[in-house]
Amino acid sequence: MQDANASARALADRYWEELLGLEPLIGTMIGDERFDDRLPDPSEEGLAHRADVHRSALSELEAFDRSGLGETERTTLATMEAIARRDLATVDHRLDRFGAVNHFFGPGQLLADLGSLQRAATPEGVERYLERLRRIPRFLDETGRVAEDGARVGQTMPGLVVDRTIGQVERLIAMSPAETPGVAPIPEADAAGRERAVEVLRDEVWPAYQRYLEVLRSYRPLATDTIGRYALPNGDAIYAAEILGFTTLVLDPKEVHEIGVRDLAGIQEERMAIATALGFPDPERAEAAHTASGKNLAATREELVELVRGQVQRSWDAARRWFGRVPTENCEVREIEPFREKDMAGAFYQPGTGDGGRKGIYFVNCYDLPNRPLHHIATMTYHEANPGHHFQISIEQEFTDRPALRRFGGIFAGSSFAEGWGLYSERLADEMGLFLDEYERMGMLEAQAWRACRLIVDTGIHALQWDRDRSIAQMVAGGVPPVDAAIEVDRYIAMPGQALAYKIGQFEIEKWRAAAAAKQGDAFSLPAFHDRLLELGSLPLPALQAEMA
Repeated sequence: MQDANASARALADRYWEELLGLEPLIGTMIGDERFDDRLPDPSEEGLAHRADVHRSALSELEAFDRSGLGETERTTLATMEAIARRDLATVDHRLDRFGAVNHFFGPGQLLADLGSLQRAATPEGVERYLERLRRIPRFLDETGRVAEDGARVGQTMPGLVVDRTIGQVERLIAMSPAETPGVAPIPEADAAGRERAVEVLRDEVWPAYQRYLEVLRSYRPLATDTIGRYALPNGDAIYAAEILGFTTLVLDPKEVHEIGVRDLAGIQEERMAIATALGFPDPERAEAAHTASGKNLAATREELVELVRGQVQRSWDAARRWFGRVPTENCEVREIEPFREKDMAGAFYQPGTGDGGRKGIYFVNCYDLPNRPLHHIATMTYHEANPGHHFQISIEQEFTDRPALRRFGGIFAGSSFAEGWGLYSERLADEMGLFLDEYERMGMLEAQAWRACRLIVDTGIHALQWDRDRSIAQMVAGGVPPVDAAIEVDRYIAMPGQALAYKIGQFEIEKWRAAAAAKQGDAFSLPAFHDRLLELGSLPLPALQAEMA
C-alpha cells in the first residue's frame, strides 16, 4: 500500500510540474518563483502541447489501480483527473477563443494580476520579471491570432463584451507605464529596476497592447448581437462543458433554472419578514429609507476601505468559537485599481503564497460610491475574507504534508466547493452574530438572492435565450443595485457557467451539514464539521461527497 501511495504522489507531482509549465501564473500565485519569467503559450503549438499533457495524464490514471489508496492520495488523483478532463474540454471546444476577448479574465487584466501577484525584491527576481514583461508582446500577438481564428469560424464574443474589453485596454495604455501595476512587483527603493521595467513597458509592451487593441477593433464588427452560447455553432454542448467545468456536476440548465426560481422565492419571503419587522411594507422601501438617512453610503474611498478592515478584524476575532482550526494569518485589504474597477465585481479575494511570503488579499471595489450601499458590504467581506475564501484557501494551503496539486490545484478542477463555501459563510456569519443590524442581515439575504438570480440568469442567457435587459431586470428585482446588476450580467455573458457554482456548492454543503447533524445527534460539533470540510477542501463535488459520507 505504501508503494501505491508513493506512486500516486509521484504521478501527481509530475502532473503538477507540467501544469505549472502550462499555467506559470499559478506558480507565481503560490510563491513558486521558478516560473516567474514565463507566460502561458496561447499559440496553436501551445494548445496542442496542452492537449498532449492532459491526455497523457488521463492515460496514466486509467492504468493506475486506485483501490486501497489513502485519503490524501485518493483525493489527489480525483483532483488530477477532474483538472485534466476539464482542460481537455476547453481544448476540444476551443474555449480559448472566448478567453482571447474577455474583460473579466482576459489580456487586459494581465498587468494588474502581475502587479498584485509577483515579487521582484532581489536582482534575480527583477530579471525574471523583466523577462516575463518581454514575453508579453508574443503573448498578446498570439492571443490576437486566436481571436481572429474564432471570428473566422463564427466563435465570437458578444459585442458588449468586446466593447468592455476595448475600453479596458484603452484605459490601460492611456496611462503612463510608470503609473501602472506593471512596475508594482519591483520595490520603490529599486529605482533602477523600476526604470528598466518602465522601458520595457513603454517600448515593447505598450506597442503590443496597441496591436491587440487594433485586433479588437477589427473584431468588433464580427461580434455577435446575441449574448448566449445557445446562438453559436455547437453552443449547447459548449455550455454543457462549461457547466460541468465550473460545478463538477452534469446538470440540466432548465432544471437549474427552476431550482433558482424556487430558491429566490424562499429568500424573498425572508427579506419581506425583515422589512415588516422594521415597519416597512416591502424591502425596497426599507432600503430606500435607510439610504435616505445618509447612513448607507460611504463618502470616500478611504471610508469604505476602513469599514471593510473593521469587518475583517471582527470576523477574525469571532472565528475561534466556530472553528477548531483557523489560518495562521489574517488577510490584507486593498481597493481594486481604478483602471479596472469599472468592469470588476464588488469584491474578490486573491490567495497568499504557500510560504507565507505574500498574505492573502481581499480587494474591494470603490467605484461609483453613490450606488454602492453599505448594507451589502459586510456580506461580501464574510464571503471573500473571513470565514469565507481566506479561511477556505489558506487552511487548504497550510497542509504542507500534501502534494502541491492538492494544496493549490483544487480550484482548477472546478469552483463549486470554493464558491459554495463562500455562500455558506454568508449564512454562517449570521449565526456568528457578525451582522450589526437588520439592514446588514437584509444585505446578506440580498446577496443570497443575487446568487439565486445567477442560477436563473446564467441559464436564461445561455440556454433560454434571454436578452441583457431582461437579465438585468431580474437581478434588480432580486435586490441587486443597478450598477452591480449590469456588471454582473456582463460577467455571466463573458463567463458562462461560473455563476452556477455558488448556489450548487452551497446546497451540497448545507445538505452534508444536515446529514451529519441528524446522524450524530447531540454529539454533533459544528466546529468539527467545519474543520473536516475545510480539511478536505477544494475537491470535485462527487469526490467530496464520497469523503464526507
